[in-house]
Amino acid sequence: MKKLNAFKFILLIFGVMIFKLQARDMIIIESVEIDKEKNSWFDPERNGWLAGDVGHSILLDDDKILWIFGDSFYGEFRESKLERDGLHINNCIAIQDRKISNDLVFYKGSDEDTRAFFPHPRKTFPGTFLWPTNGVYFDGSLYIFCQAMDIDDTSFWTMVGTIVIEISNPNDNPNRWEKKYYDFNTEPWVGDTFQRQYHSAVFLHEFYIYFKGFTLHNGSKKSILSRMIKNDFKSFKDSKYLEHLVTSGDSTKWSNVAENFKFLYSPGNTESSIQYSEKLEKYISTTYSALDQDILIVYADDLIGPWSKPKLLYKNPVRVCPNSTCIETYAVRLHPELAKSKDELIISYIISYQGEFDEISIDQYRPRFIKVNLKDNHH
Repeated sequence: MKKLNAFKFILLIFGVMIFKLQARDMIIIESVEIDKEKNSWFDPERNGWLAGDVGHSILLDDDKILWIFGDSFYGEFRESKLERDGLHINNCIAIQDRKISNDLVFYKGSDEDTRAFFPHPRKTFPGTFLWPTNGVYFDGSLYIFCQAMDIDDTSFWTMVGTIVIEISNPNDNPNRWEKKYYDFNTEPWVGDTFQRQYHSAVFLHEFYIYFKGFTLHNGSKKSILSRMIKNDFKSFKDSKYLEHLVTSGDSTKWSNVAENFKFLYSPGNTESSIQYSEKLEKYISTTYSALDQDILIVYADDLIGPWSKPKLLYKNPVRVCPNSTCIETYAVRLHPELAKSKDELIISYIISYQGEFDEISIDQYRPRFIKVNLKDNHH
């Protein structure tokens, strides 16, 4: 018994040492500033794209960036007034060629009823429209992860599955993209009793695609981690081939069973990203609650954690619903391809809006950018 207590004492001391080591290894926010140059990229066009959310970027080559958008509006911009053409578009894209200029060329679909660049494939696929929220490019192909959406009995939207779109020729003109649709076979949300998503963030590392998502646990969204071998994903594009980071007693392991998830941190969310900082030797990710203006970051030495507690990075000064609760600031994303140095993080976010679209401010419902410099406390 005395030996056991001595062993526990050693473990306790070791745990304190580890805690102190982690405490010394904190990331310090050195500076945060509004990136006016990148904000100007997403000003409304005089005749064309006016606004849209998501704002996720994917590097296709050294000079070409794909931007994906969810719900978007087209029309005219005159005398500081947004005049939408009346047709709601669930998604569109833009291509930015940095070798020529930073201007974006927008693309929408040709279907007169929806004009979605990624139209819903109908047939046996879940949902009636698509919100593309994330994607990854590797081995010459582009894969877009879409929330398969529907309208519930209360006339509000609900997620009923996940659809993956494979584009085998992403370096061609987008009007000639060959799109193949696959059901990722995820379970539908059921009101507020079940919510889960695996593709809040997607990150390539060695032989795997890592999927950071969230699950609803005791009424709170908790961040979770899953992974799939790249070749399995290319062959099957089905969530049943995911391995999930789970707890088993006092240990953590990978499991094919989607139960007993290891929670990385809270809040989890639907739209995020992961970036590896070579300078800090840490994985950095964004998070938020969507119901306030707080933009948060978390970090870890390894993708499986332990992850830090969320750290307040920036508070969006625009308040959308001062007298009620609504979606405020969301879709907080990292854009490593835009950083000018290893010290810099480029982060975008979306400000929601309420009321008539024609009356929203120029800051709302389009990517807004901040530049961030971090350092560890050894410097």
